[in-house]
Amino acid sequence: MFINDLFSSGRPAADASEWKSTRIGNCVSIGSNATILPVDICDNVVIGAGAVVTRAISVPGIYAGNPARRLGSGQRAN
Repeated sequence: MFINDLFSSGRPAADASEWKSTRIGNCVSIGSNATILPVDICDNVVIGAGAVVTRAISVPGIYAGNPARRLGSGQRAN
């Protein structure tokens, strides 16, 4: 679910100029029922099912929870 209206005035936005944008980078996987507020998400990110992304994600990795937090890099050691 993507949210573009934060109801900052206490009511739904009167027109589209009040809506915020969300930018999703390349190689981003978003799990089922995740909620994404208007943020920027960098490349190479996995967002877990049910996560709530409330802040920009600028470091690649795996994110989960409410609010979403980085759990790790997702890189395997060889």
